[in-house]
Amino acid sequence: MELDLHDQFLEALERKYGPRDLLTSKFGTSSFGDIAKDLCISASQFSKLISGTATQGMYMRSIENIALLEKLDALEAEKRQLESGTTQLNETLRQTRSGINKAVRNKVLLYGLLTFLAGSVLTYFFAMNGKLGRFEKAEIPEHPLARYFDRDFNTPYDSPYLNESEVQDYCPCSAYEGVWALNAEYKLPLPGNKRPGVYYLAKSSDVRMKCAKSQKNDTGEGIYLLGYEYLINEIWVDTEETPLSPTYFDKETKTFTEAYHQLDFSTNPKFKKLATIHSFFINNFTIRPDSIIRNGEPCGRFATDVDWALAREFGVDPKYVLENVLADLTITDCNIIPNPFCDPNELKEGKSVIGFDCYYTIKTENLGIGRGYPYRKAFKLIKQNYSDNLLCGCK
Repeated sequence: MELDLHDQFLEALERKYGPRDLLTSKFGTSSFGDIAKDLCISASQFSKLISGTATQGMYMRSIENIALLEKLDALEAEKRQLESGTTQLNETLRQTRSGINKAVRNKVLLYGLLTFLAGSVLTYFFAMNGKLGRFEKAEIPEHPLARYFDRDFNTPYDSPYLNESEVQDYCPCSAYEGVWALNAEYKLPLPGNKRPGVYYLAKSSDVRMKCAKSQKNDTGEGIYLLGYEYLINEIWVDTEETPLSPTYFDKETKTFTEAYHQLDFSTNPKFKKLATIHSFFINNFTIRPDSIIRNGEPCGRFATDVDWALAREFGVDPKYVLENVLADLTITDCNIIPNPFCDPNELKEGKSVIGFDCYYTIKTENLGIGRGYPYRKAFKLIKQNYSDNLLCGCK
């Protein structure tokens, strides 16, 4: 690691927090733990940054985050200055209001109040924009297991992720631990209804991946990965009830047509949203040097924002869809895929994707198309639990 990045990191910390005190492990009045929390990194990562053993990327990201924190401090200072100036303005108005007509006085005070509120709201908006941009939070509900996986390391809790002393023993599984998300939306027709035109749209997926410690193989390599997946999906209804075939599905080639791929439910006026579906799913991955296998099982789902009038009009029973149609959707048949990360050190946050070609059918209904409707589900790595060099490599 180049020494200048380490020096830049320490200088940035002293500029933001104050001089470093080696005896108390503080910068100014802030402890190492508090600073790591500000930077959204683990205690071990911060220790590597301090000691000079972190990767170049870790230094660059941390230096950028400190700069963003300083910008946020500046915005907050401007907000306080604005509040102070408004207070002085109100005091001046109070001292002179005795000579002003009551109606005019009320208008002036109202104008001053509106000015203060507008300034405060705008300042807060820009400050929060910078803060949210720094952490890149998605506007989706919290993962049901976030309290168990995502707590600050200073809080009294036992993380389900591997400890640093275990990561080499469970390689390559340890490289996959962390936060993953749905890489792209996908949609599927939902047969099993009395009338055509009901569709499933997978909107988002928030996944926590962890190694299965109880399933370490004989060679000492961790190849079994558990993925706890929280899905947000939607059910849409085609109000024109267009039959799926031949407009959207070619039975001869057993593929969806270009018209189907181009469908955008939210912008097409003939489609109406019936409900939002929240689902929980447990994935089981087997990671081998040349392949990745995915299977799993659902752990329940529920519907919100149900348009009951639309459901009655088109004869769709949301409870039946949840218990029968979607229950079969999650019992999918997915192809084994080649492992694109034989060397687990090639996994990169925000870039690495593992995608599965799957097929969906309904056990109680003969769709007449063989294996089922094809679709692709892919996961993108958002945040790794452990990203330093792993020794198992590619065998």
